[in-house]
Amino acid sequence: MTTMRPKARHRGPVITMLWNTPLEVKTRVAVGMGARQKLANTLAQIGAGRRVLVVCQPSTAVHWLRDFLAVLPAEDFQVTTLEVPDGEACKTTEWLTRVWEHLQERRFDRRDTVVALGGGAVTDLAGFAASTYLRGLNLVLVPTSLLGQVDAAIGGKTGINLSSGKNLAGSFFFPKAVLADQELLSTLPAKQIVSGLGEIIKYALIEDTIVKNTDYERGQKSLLDVLESSISDTFAWDDAAMSGIITSCIKMKLFVVGKDPQETAGLRRCLNLGHTLGHAIESVGEYRISHGEAVSIGLAFDMKLAQSRKMVTKADTERVIALLKAANLPIDMPKDMSKDRISSAISLDKKRDGESVRWVLPTGKLGTVDYELSIPLSDVAKLL
Repeated sequence: MTTMRPKARHRGPVITMLWNTPLEVKTRVAVGMGARQKLANTLAQIGAGRRVLVVCQPSTAVHWLRDFLAVLPAEDFQVTTLEVPDGEACKTTEWLTRVWEHLQERRFDRRDTVVALGGGAVTDLAGFAASTYLRGLNLVLVPTSLLGQVDAAIGGKTGINLSSGKNLAGSFFFPKAVLADQELLSTLPAKQIVSGLGEIIKYALIEDTIVKNTDYERGQKSLLDVLESSISDTFAWDDAAMSGIITSCIKMKLFVVGKDPQETAGLRRCLNLGHTLGHAIESVGEYRISHGEAVSIGLAFDMKLAQSRKMVTKADTERVIALLKAANLPIDMPKDMSKDRISSAISLDKKRDGESVRWVLPTGKLGTVDYELSIPLSDVAKLL
């Protein structure tokens, strides 16, 4: 039953893990300051071809593209770049087609590599393109957002949005490598660090479930305790606790996905805490609300829903909401957002099951969730 055996090697500030899944997929995950410098060596280790496409967004390219390309010697690699729109605007069929055409025009073959340099939207788009062109190219992800480093780049989910909802077209496709370089967070606006904290707090609320169901080992303090003692108005990318927080979140997701890579065994559903309502808010709000902010609203709602079902105490709900507020995250749905439209968006969720939708809720001690719940769609509207 052991499906993941991470092998960690400490080389200065960078930790490298080799992640295995039951699908016989191996992903190299490097975490720490300067991890991006490992790109050329990583491509050699995976036996990649000479052609490399770097997919990025303008907000990332202006800060990091020149520095990033410098680690790929021209005598070893034929590198091209493709800039896509910032944010979720790149996750469309139009931009997916443009990536495919770029690869076709430059005669990429199955040994060549797509590198995603950017946040979660870029890794989603580039991953979907790599998974489908010639039925699969090499994929390397270099997430530049906090949310991307702790979640979006980890786990093998790729996708684009459709007019009716988020990530409705996509695939499971595992990258050959992920390079999570904390230094890349240094140019992020504060709002994006806050957004990443929404996803990180989710991990704190599922940590005990992951400990129970995988070989993941928690540190001396729970992630929830670490966050409560670290998060304040001055919390930033270079906070002393940040490296450990990022590493803990990555390990949690690797262990979960190693056990349930394609969400067939059930455990991977625990990662959806806060996401059912969160995705609906993103879709209805046309992505003006960031993913982490939407997840935060979803977490607050899930705590209140769990409390109403006597699964958690009022004190637990207040504790989580206090942490969300300390991180400057929202806890209430925007007042201009129609509850009917939210209900309709939830009815289109990938986790729907007939006239019900699978929901993840905290239960008992904070850190534990029930990921087997199914709530009738007719009840959801009443609960909003």
